[in-house]
Amino acid sequence: MKSMRSLNTNLSTVAGDFHVQTEFYHSSNKVITLLFHGGQAVLRVEDEPEGEFVDDEIKRVHESIVRRLSLLKVPVSIERIKELLTLKTGLHNVIFIEEIVERGPDELADFGVLVASGAPVPAGVVVFPEVSEDEIEKGFRLLRDKSGAGRFIVKTGKKEGRITFFNISSFEKLKKAVWQIVKDMEDMAIVSEMIDARSSGFLYSSDPLTGDNSVIIESSWGICGYIKGNKLNLDKYRVDKETFEFWRIKKEIVRKYTELSIDSETGNITESEISDDRALMASLSDEEVLVLAKLALSIEKNFSRTIRLDFVISKGGTPFFTDISVVGVKEKKELLRKLSVLEEVPFYPTGVKILAGVTDVDIAKTIGFLPCDGIYFNVSGIIGDMFEKVLLETAETAFPKPVVVNVHNKEELKAVREARNRGFTNVWIATDDVFMVHDVPSFVKEETPFVTGSVFKGTYGKLFIDEGSILSPNLSLVRELIRSGFDFIVVHPDEIVYLKKVVASEERRLMLNMARQFLKLDERI
Repeated sequence: MKSMRSLNTNLSTVAGDFHVQTEFYHSSNKVITLLFHGGQAVLRVEDEPEGEFVDDEIKRVHESIVRRLSLLKVPVSIERIKELLTLKTGLHNVIFIEEIVERGPDELADFGVLVASGAPVPAGVVVFPEVSEDEIEKGFRLLRDKSGAGRFIVKTGKKEGRITFFNISSFEKLKKAVWQIVKDMEDMAIVSEMIDARSSGFLYSSDPLTGDNSVIIESSWGICGYIKGNKLNLDKYRVDKETFEFWRIKKEIVRKYTELSIDSETGNITESEISDDRALMASLSDEEVLVLAKLALSIEKNFSRTIRLDFVISKGGTPFFTDISVVGVKEKKELLRKLSVLEEVPFYPTGVKILAGVTDVDIAKTIGFLPCDGIYFNVSGIIGDMFEKVLLETAETAFPKPVVVNVHNKEELKAVREARNRGFTNVWIATDDVFMVHDVPSFVKEETPFVTGSVFKGTYGKLFIDEGSILSPNLSLVRELIRSGFDFIVVHPDEIVYLKKVVASEERRLMLNMARQFLKLDERI
């Protein structure tokens, strides 16, 4: 083998200026790349030539390192740069997430660029379907040694219909989860460190609908950032890209009733009430909002389009990004069918939640587009496994918004319990007083004081249903339901936006009346 030349490139990055030199060393018969920073060699990378033409190998290795350095958009340490450039498992079917840019499949290309940008991400590996049990064990040990973590998450590589296994601490549980994904589902598995999240959520690097020059962030307490789908009671922030000033952050802080967390024993998703002192507290500090916004804009430079990032904030206050997607035409069309993320009807502490009445399978498939607060599931004409399948799909799409199932028989109750066993604690039931259930949050039918509709009372308050009727023409009834303290009202999907505005208007009027009464009382005192 003869080499005619070496390659040299100067590169300026957010982490500093670098010089990359690649050439063939005859003494070792290897292609050697030296990375210089501040006049000193900080990294030496050795590669075995893969082909007969050494000049081609020099070019391939050199361009690979220069490309990965050019993707760096977040200031990181030299040690982290070394990891991004050299970290390898040495396994054929298990790779570190830092290797995705070079060895990863197209489905993970965006995530690979996210990692290569230097963004903070949980440590992880990707497992390919052809993996052996020995490779799984070696990969798990490498990940555990690298991260020092005790709990992990395993999820499918494909985003559509993604399945996630939480809180895995032993190799046996990890192997079982990985086997289920790579063998039964014939998909790649992503294994990553599980962050003990204090807060979590998602953000857009700019308004995906209007292109407004603002970063949009939504968050809540707990682990909602790990969960896909629509989310309830999220704090909303809008950050001006030009100024990044604290006083320019637009906020909408809402009352957060429940918090999602991971049960340390079962690994299931659990839902618990948020204490009063935290319910109206912002789930992100101003500093955290600005840090997330600045990171998003840095990462966006590698995509030249609006991106969505899922994030978690650890108990120690460190941000981590868990997923990324580029907002294209398809995503914009879906968002256009929803209310804008910062133009939703304001939520009041005593707010009535509007549930969409789902009566057939076709409507159930569109719930991701409905700007509702939850689902009333009363699908007829399907039984057995098909009922359970449609319910599970609905619960996953709506999670963590409530899905109240009108249960008529034991088979349907069994499907509800199965959904809850799989972690969908947002599934509740509504039933009559003959069919009593004690192990699932329930609404039980009561005698109605109204001329029309049915009234249910249960674990989470009062529920009103008027199936087959349109409530819009009967606004006096809607106002009476609000004044009577109903927590949930089931409406036809076509009425959701209009009736949410009616509810917000009526609640605003009631709150103004309460304020006037308070002022009068204050004057008398």
